[in-house]
Amino acid sequence: MARGRNNPLESLFDRMTQLPWWAGVIAALLSGLTLHGIVRVLDQGNAELSGTSGQAAFAALRGLAAGLQFLLPALFLAAAAASAWVIYRHHRNYAAVAGERGHAALELLSWREFENLVGEFFRRKGFSVEQRGGREADGGVDLVASIGGDRYLVQCKHWRVQRVGVKVVREICGVAAAEGAAGVFVVTSGSFTDEARRFVEENRIDIELITGEQLRRMIRGLDTAAQPQ
Repeated sequence: MARGRNNPLESLFDRMTQLPWWAGVIAALLSGLTLHGIVRVLDQGNAELSGTSGQAAFAALRGLAAGLQFLLPALFLAAAAASAWVIYRHHRNYAAVAGERGHAALELLSWREFENLVGEFFRRKGFSVEQRGGREADGGVDLVASIGGDRYLVQCKHWRVQRVGVKVVREICGVAAAEGAAGVFVVTSGSFTDEARRFVEENRIDIELITGEQLRRMIRGLDTAAQPQ
């Protein structure tokens, strides 16, 4: 699913929420101080240009900087709060899936929460994880999990009823081959078709299919799969 944003401020906010909460606090302080200094410099320049044609341009710039000195810090602080909330939700969801009612907890997650859960799972397995965001054009790669010198492409399918078919697996394998990835993980909250499993057995690419039940067992520590071979 595409996750593009057209508004620059929305895009900045979204990127900041992916960082640790303290990064937003630091960005708020630095942007506020920097823009406050710019406003003071522009005030001095505007006074020196009193009565000239350049005064209007300085006034416009000063107005923009004056507005941004409050808007940007507020945006960064809001992103910091959102980041802290996301981290809390990650841990809460992970703990819920690891609990006795893990199957029900897994089904209640949104597609984004499921993707975040899978990312957290791979991080706890020792991988560094990059969130790419699946799109139809790139084979639906949601995460890139790296460990050592190897990169693995991960696709997350939060399908409660429909089973993941061979087309999904074939497409991400094509992307993995084109990018030179070490292997592929396809993770679903449901299950896979027999055709998809046969494709895995006949393919040379290192592919691991993880069902919702397997993911829950691995999160609970009852299964040791999802480790690089």
